[in-house]
Amino acid sequence: MLSFCFAECIQVYCSGVDAMQRFRVTLVGDILVKLLWSDYLFSGGFNHQDAGSSVKKTTPSVNLKYPWSYLEELGNCVIEILSESYLTEYDVLSPYSVAFREDCVGMFQQTANAEERAEHVERIIKFLSLLEQYSVKKGEAWPLVQLVGPMLANSFPLIKSSDIPDGIRLLTVAVSIFGPRATLHQLCNCSAGSPGSANPSERKLELADFMQAFSETFVPWCLSGHSSSINSRLDLLLELLNDEYFPKQWDIVVSCAINRATVRGRMEPGTVESERLVSLAMLLDKARVQITRKLLTGSSEYQHWYNPEAWYHELLESAAVLVACSSVTFNHSAAQFLGAVLGGLVNEKQISFVSKNTIILIFKEIEKRLLSFMAKSCLDSVKESDSILTAQILNVATTSEGSESTIEMAQASLDILNCSFFCLKSISEEVDLVSGILAAVFVIDWELDLIKMQEDAINDASHEKMKGRREVCQVAHDLCQRMKDGFCKSLSADIRKKLGNLLVQVVRFVILKEYKLRANIITSMCCSWLVEVLSRLCLDQAEEQKLLDQVLGKDQIWPSWIVADFTIGNGASILNMENDLQVQASFSLKFISLIDKLISRIGIGKVLCLDDGSIPLKESMDEESTRAWLAAEILCTWKWIDGTAVDSFLPLLSRYAKAGDHPSVHSLLDGILDILLSGALVQGQRGRLRLLNVWPALNDEIGKITEPFLRALLSLVVTLFKDGIWGRDKAIEMFEILMMKLYVGESINQNCLNILPSIITVLIQSLHHRGGTSSDAGQHNQLDLLDERLQHILRDWLHRTLMFPPLVEWTSGQDTEEWLELVIACYPLRSTPCIKSLKLVRDIGVEERTLVLELFRKQKHRTSVVANQLPVVRMLLSELLVICVGYCWKEFAEDDWEFFFSQVRSSIQSVVVMMEETTENVNDVVSDGLTSKSSDVLKQLDHLVSASDSSAVNVASNSLASFSLFREGWELQRSSKDDSSPIVLERWNPTIDRLIEAILRLFFCTGISESISSMYSHEAALVVAESRCCNSLFWQLIASNVINSSSQARERAVRAVEFWGLSTGSVSSLYAILFSSIQIPSLQLAAYVILSTEPVSRSAVVKGSDVVMDDVSSDDQESSSLVLPSEKSIQLQEELSFRVEKLSYEVLEMDLLAHERVNILLSWSLLLSHLWSLPASSPSREQLVQYVQGSGNSIILDCIFQHIPLEACYSQTLKKKDADLPPEASEAVSGATRAITTGSLLFAVESLWPVGTKSMASLAGALYGFMLRVFPAYVRGWFSEFRDRSTSSLIETFTRTWCSPALIVDELSQIKKADFADEMFSVSVSKSANEVVATYTKEETGMDLVIRLPATYPLRHVDVDCMRSLGISEVKQRKWLMSMMMFVRNQNGALAEAIRIWKSNLDKEFQGVEECPICYSVIHTDNHSLPRLACRTCKHKFHSACLYKWFSTSHKSSCPLCQSPF
Repeated sequence: MLSFCFAECIQVYCSGVDAMQRFRVTLVGDILVKLLWSDYLFSGGFNHQDAGSSVKKTTPSVNLKYPWSYLEELGNCVIEILSESYLTEYDVLSPYSVAFREDCVGMFQQTANAEERAEHVERIIKFLSLLEQYSVKKGEAWPLVQLVGPMLANSFPLIKSSDIPDGIRLLTVAVSIFGPRATLHQLCNCSAGSPGSANPSERKLELADFMQAFSETFVPWCLSGHSSSINSRLDLLLELLNDEYFPKQWDIVVSCAINRATVRGRMEPGTVESERLVSLAMLLDKARVQITRKLLTGSSEYQHWYNPEAWYHELLESAAVLVACSSVTFNHSAAQFLGAVLGGLVNEKQISFVSKNTIILIFKEIEKRLLSFMAKSCLDSVKESDSILTAQILNVATTSEGSESTIEMAQASLDILNCSFFCLKSISEEVDLVSGILAAVFVIDWELDLIKMQEDAINDASHEKMKGRREVCQVAHDLCQRMKDGFCKSLSADIRKKLGNLLVQVVRFVILKEYKLRANIITSMCCSWLVEVLSRLCLDQAEEQKLLDQVLGKDQIWPSWIVADFTIGNGASILNMENDLQVQASFSLKFISLIDKLISRIGIGKVLCLDDGSIPLKESMDEESTRAWLAAEILCTWKWIDGTAVDSFLPLLSRYAKAGDHPSVHSLLDGILDILLSGALVQGQRGRLRLLNVWPALNDEIGKITEPFLRALLSLVVTLFKDGIWGRDKAIEMFEILMMKLYVGESINQNCLNILPSIITVLIQSLHHRGGTSSDAGQHNQLDLLDERLQHILRDWLHRTLMFPPLVEWTSGQDTEEWLELVIACYPLRSTPCIKSLKLVRDIGVEERTLVLELFRKQKHRTSVVANQLPVVRMLLSELLVICVGYCWKEFAEDDWEFFFSQVRSSIQSVVVMMEETTENVNDVVSDGLTSKSSDVLKQLDHLVSASDSSAVNVASNSLASFSLFREGWELQRSSKDDSSPIVLERWNPTIDRLIEAILRLFFCTGISESISSMYSHEAALVVAESRCCNSLFWQLIASNVINSSSQARERAVRAVEFWGLSTGSVSSLYAILFSSIQIPSLQLAAYVILSTEPVSRSAVVKGSDVVMDDVSSDDQESSSLVLPSEKSIQLQEELSFRVEKLSYEVLEMDLLAHERVNILLSWSLLLSHLWSLPASSPSREQLVQYVQGSGNSIILDCIFQHIPLEACYSQTLKKKDADLPPEASEAVSGATRAITTGSLLFAVESLWPVGTKSMASLAGALYGFMLRVFPAYVRGWFSEFRDRSTSSLIETFTRTWCSPALIVDELSQIKKADFADEMFSVSVSKSANEVVATYTKEETGMDLVIRLPATYPLRHVDVDCMRSLGISEVKQRKWLMSMMMFVRNQNGALAEAIRIWKSNLDKEFQGVEECPICYSVIHTDNHSLPRLACRTCKHKFHSACLYKWFSTSHKSSCPLCQSPF
């Protein structure tokens, strides 16, 4: 269209050839060059007045930024004009060609503004692209001959000398458009001054010139130097390659980059120039990218882009081998070259430029250098891991370079792998090589973890020495991170299997050999490594299990107890009875710790090979497929680093078994049982719990069994029966198995007899468990039959035991002890939480009871004559006494009770003597230790508290249990009024009192020892507290009897302690137990009960509580001496003081379950409970209330609400669904409501232990509810100062919903029940309106006041209004109204009491008692005192509190009325 327009113009305005020629020249020069081309090239944000441009602007410069669509149209317009002009006449293009050439040269001459030059070059490149689309594809040669060729010829020297990346990029685009040979032909000819030609007859000459230019000019230039243009030069070099002469060209390039030095066809070290080697590496990387892209898109006409093998070159192969094998050239440059040769940076670029043999050779050298690096490690575990890898990999010999050289070569090797690790997949048949390299990389990465863990213990010199190794390890770590995304899983199965095997061996070796780090750190790291290996190498669960088999495989020192025998069957096991425990102990404990952590990371199901049904492990799941042997090994180990079988493994196993009912779980549990039972039977050692047959068995008592198999067996059986995983069916099955093993024909299996008592106790508990849910009649019939059989067997055992002589005649070699233990085990007891009471498990018949009693009396009669002091005899007698008192007490005769009390008194008294002696010794050690070393004192204390006779304590425990059963039977008899078989107590009352007092003395002994030790140090107190854990059942039985003791016994015990005269007394001992860091819940509960009840509570809270706390003098006192309240203020016991008045904001930052936070809540519980126990109007209560109001830190309320989930309570309030409250919120709500309605906090303290979020929420809610009832004004003051509106709104909602209704009901009920004892004063209550109307009538005057309780009482003030007044002045009416308002609003207690005090105030006023001139009230609104301090001058009387406040605020000491000195 444009050409047509120009042709029309020529026809119209031009006449003649010359005119047409001039018009065409003018058109090109003025229109095309000056307007269109200048606008295309220079329009936009750049300055057009460039020094290098020859274009003279005849039009104003307009700085406009055009969109590319406009510039594209402009460029097309220019090209169309040029094309039409070229077809018409050749010379017409000359002006534009000159302008084009000069503009380009001018651009490259610019040095100041690189951004402007880049913009211009970009437009020219786009212009060349338009030329390609419009003219070149039509076969027109003028764009190259007339425009681009001359331009390049003039610009190339400048581009080359100035090393301009934009110019090189322009040249590269030109070559890609016009072809390498044509472009270089035009460039060389135009540079020589001759015009370019495209004549085919000159083809041979052009080819020779092209190859010469390529070889002598472009290849050396493109490969030299590493300036900013290196990437552009290499792109140009790739564009110059052509299919016709590619082999020759590639030979030139490789030969230029790698100098030929052929010595028998091999490259010698030192002949490779580092600079060109790196350039060649970059070129290969670019070529790989191009090949990959063009293979995917098919966008090239050249075949060498589709055939990677065309790039192979002998010199390239030789250079790669030379660099890989040479220690001299093995540096960063070499690493970059080898990485480029190998390829494999990403999965899509697995193109190598060398043969597979060369690849294998290179990787072998890399492997050697990595192993050499490992061998030079300063960490023994890493150094010796090198031997594992070397031994597993054939034909590998590590190098012997120096340490620095080894680090450099390892760094270079990792750099190569970082660029080419996907290339390893191309040699997947080299299983040893690939797995060895990857294993070395992983181990070096793991060395970084070891180095980090040891940094604190390394000195500065060693730290500097390890700096280089750490950097290499960091590179390995980064490489491992890059290989995370499925690389290892994409390897062949053989490689993954071999690699897993190597890494597992290394992990096991590290656990065995690494001693510099703490064991728990090592096992945690190794666990993380194994989890990483499993996640990277295993495709499915079956592969995970195979790898775990290797982890858990047998060696010389693992496992300790059970060996998995895979020759018998997958997972089958045999006992390891030839183990050397001393050698195995360290490794085994660390290895079990590793397995324990592995279970917590990947789940117990995977570690024990349990099929959960989601992913089938095997086609068929058989009994031997699980790792029962491993579970048994863990249980036999019992304790390890950071864990125990009871605390970590068994709970996980139990939860997993509860979660699913898959056959593999039952198979596992049965397998564990079989293994442990077999081991226990082989060992045959007695390990029955000596301390009663109490169910559920205490874990620390089971831990006292020394035989591993029996201990493990009992812990497993107890846990599974207790958690309901096994039931009666399993108990029946086990009972049958044990009976079969006990009786071997007519003889008895002695080993089975030895272990049977421990197991039979658990089975009987389970068989007689009354919590069963099964209603199957067949099962009940089966149980009845079993019970009959059990009774028959037990009677047989009793008859057999009766045939033995009494225990006092017992000699070794007889089975008396074993059979008596078995009989005793058949009569277990069931305990309530904290052993508050003991219950019988079985109901036995008359015949069986008669046999048990006969056995008891047989021992009793002989024992009264012969006092055999053997510990085993005393223990068995005490146990027999327990079951007889429990099961046969109704048949006891008088002499039976006499024997009972004598045995109990003797055993308990012996322990009392022992404990009191220990306490005195502790007192002496601490007193003398003030000048001794702390370590010496701690050792002495530890020796004292651990030197107690355990046998005596065990016997005393049984005596305590039998005494508890006696007291329960006594209480049962009293409550039922059953006189059929009465216990005659009159004779034994003194003995019972002495026993209870002795138990209390034991309780005080342990508290005094801890209290005295705490005076020395916290560590010393811990020594005493920890000693109690060894006899937890003993102390729980002590606590149970203490809680049930009478006030008289407590008072006698307290007096005895005070008379003792040690460093601390009874109160301090109780606080020491209550706040002990080592918790025994029953002991702490007992301490709380004693502290919060009479007679101890009188002195447990307030110091000097026997002093009457009131400022009331005699009625006729006229003294003007001022006794300030601070002089008579009360003092809390020190243990409470700093938790009540000295409470700091740090408590709000504590963990919610912190020990000290628990103690703070307990302290406030004691304070509030003691205050509640005081009479409502007593002076002591009044002053204690004032103390809390003035000194009690209200931070306690902030602390309380940290445990109450207010938002959860609020959301449920909106839903109005009480039952849907979350657990913590439900506990808090229940605690608050119950505390308000019952007036007690004991229920919350009883459920506090073990301390958890729910129990703390319950105690916090109870405390808040109780404080609302006891200290309403105190809580209201705290709430009114609350600044967080959202939280205060939640607190108000919580109070209104869960606390206020119960409080209002209680207040109105107390007011209605109150007896004001005055006909002139009446009170009426309206529960529906929450109102109280108080009517006061006196001497023809009267007043009705209405008190309204708000819905959020007591957070909001009570409203008081006057409904009616008679004969009362307005001033007095307002005064009475204000006094009522002050009394009810300031009352910390019941409103009924506030109304009573208001009435008394009016009575006093009518009696003529002078009101205080400061507060205008007769009775003080806070402390309810009368005005008693009189001024000697004016004789007016004042309240002491008012006067004290007046002096404090006015800074005077004169009378407020007459101003006389007071």
